[in-house]
Amino acid sequence: MTKKSIYEDSTINTTIAVFLLSALMIGFSIYLTGHYFDLKFPTGLESGSLCNISSFFNCDKTTLSPASNIGGIPISLFGIIVGALTMIGMFVKNENYEKTVYSMLILNFVGCVVLFCYSLFILGGLCPFCTLYYIASGLILLIFYKKSASYFPHFPIVVTFATIVLISAFAMRMNNNSKVKATSAVANDLIKQYYGLPNLGAPTIPSEFKIATAANAPIKIQIFSDFECPACRALSELMPQILLRYGGKVDISYYFYPLDNACNPSIERAMHQFACKGAYTAVCQSATGKDFGLVHDEIFHNQERLPEYLDETIKNNKLEKCVADPATKAKVVSLINAANSFNIKSTPTFILNGVKIEGVLPSDQLFAIMDEILKRSK
Repeated sequence: MTKKSIYEDSTINTTIAVFLLSALMIGFSIYLTGHYFDLKFPTGLESGSLCNISSFFNCDKTTLSPASNIGGIPISLFGIIVGALTMIGMFVKNENYEKTVYSMLILNFVGCVVLFCYSLFILGGLCPFCTLYYIASGLILLIFYKKSASYFPHFPIVVTFATIVLISAFAMRMNNNSKVKATSAVANDLIKQYYGLPNLGAPTIPSEFKIATAANAPIKIQIFSDFECPACRALSELMPQILLRYGGKVDISYYFYPLDNACNPSIERAMHQFACKGAYTAVCQSATGKDFGLVHDEIFHNQERLPEYLDETIKNNKLEKCVADPATKAKVVSLINAANSFNIKSTPTFILNGVKIEGVLPSDQLFAIMDEILKRSK
């Protein structure tokens, strides 16, 4: 049976399916674009994302990866364009336009497969909304495969599409540049926010697990973190910069806060099923005399292969008894309980001189606050 044009198909179900799938592609892409800028250019001291379900299904993991953007332009922008051009085609009802959209959807789906494999095998996780976009892309391509006779693009329409992409990318790039320029202004706003927030004081339970130790340091940080949390890893990667810039003036304590009900009584389900084991392993490695800062860095460095890394570390260092010892769990739980007075809801959350900050701030914004603390401490 000869395939017809998708625009000649009078089935209402096909029309509804194309509109719905195009709308979903646009919606998912708009959310991901917004999340990209929220994560890269936060405007407040609280953050969070509804698509951070677990360490595996986690949009921060992909947003923080190099593949999330091209020259500062989030790749989700192209998802908005693909969805919009596909939806417009239902009004245009032109054969050459349809062929060009069909070819565009093929390229789009190839990109989806590449990104899916990159996320799954390189990053070790998937973004839930990205995955839903991939599924919507595959379904709409299947409809075109069944209904459209040709996928050979029409050159003038290709030029039009390319022009739309370039103009959109240029506008997004200009928006990105304006956000970069506005960083200093945002930093000033954050300083005002910081000093306007209540000072909750330091945790009543001190942590022996130190990333930096400095007597009478004017800057004191207590980090509530989870070794399986991608955003926590991003914060951990700021530690060398902080130590280089504020060495001798900053004291940093680490508090275990696994999002895992195996040791955290505040968690109803194990979002991160290896997080408690990671905390036990860190405690036991430190007990052997190894510097906790190094332990901290190594675990986060191996986050993408955390189960294997923990098993190897426990076996190679003969830590089996220590990890299984109830006293080890009790030590972790005691530090988890230190979070109670701070109403910790997500990781990472850190206490900077008594003020609670959720999420990860860009280094320049965090440094602006810390520089102000130093300035006022003199």
